[in-house]
Amino acid sequence: MRIIFFLVLICLAMAPARAQNKKDSQGRRQGAWVKYYPDGKTMLYSGQFKDDRPVGEFRYYFESGKIKSIVQHETKERSYAWFYFENEQLMSEGQYVNQKKDSVWKNFNEQGFLVSIETFKNNRLNGEKLIYYIQNQIETGEVKCAQLETYKDSILHGSYVEFFSTGSKKQQGAYILGKKAGVWETYHPDGSVATRIKFREGKAYGYAHAFDEEGTELYKSYWLDGKRLDAKALDKYLSECKNKGVIPEE
Repeated sequence: MRIIFFLVLICLAMAPARAQNKKDSQGRRQGAWVKYYPDGKTMLYSGQFKDDRPVGEFRYYFESGKIKSIVQHETKERSYAWFYFENEQLMSEGQYVNQKKDSVWKNFNEQGFLVSIETFKNNRLNGEKLIYYIQNQIETGEVKCAQLETYKDSILHGSYVEFFSTGSKKQQGAYILGKKAGVWETYHPDGSVATRIKFREGKAYGYAHAFDEEGTELYKSYWLDGKRLDAKALDKYLSECKNKGVIPEE
């Protein structure tokens, strides 16, 4: 009787395992699935499959046993995911479409403060990326933007703005396919223009100006193909332009 009793206990203990990790006649995963780390004891992930497709909630684990990520499969194409640091703080959250990042993703540091908000399409940055000050969040609980970047297919493309922690602009310009373009300005804390310079294909050109808080020009310099010309080189360049009948870059 004692032997039979122990055999029954073993069968009951093995029943959940037999109910997991099943495949149908076509080799498709069906029902509850659990996978373990190489030690065979620590769970790597758990979830449900239907016709070899993940459905509902999947949970992934660190080797410590703490939650690493949770993925909620909402439709065949769309799922929402939460990723965690091992200290259990949320690291990032956002949506997948066809297993690729899509729409808005939020990112946090290990202390739980918001680091950035990014916009994705087809697993690439497309649209605005906002980077936030951490110090403001620590000291006052305020979430203030430090930097705004614009992307196209994960390349900087469009407006770019930096902010002081007070919220006023620190620097502003634009990128075209990863290279600085057009007029770039920096600002004094009171909002007045501090410097102004032009870029083309990522290289500074023409006159750059610097101003004080009252708008008085402090100095100007001349740039050619991304290099600043000193007085001697500038005189030579302007003389060559005049001899050739070429108008210098302004």
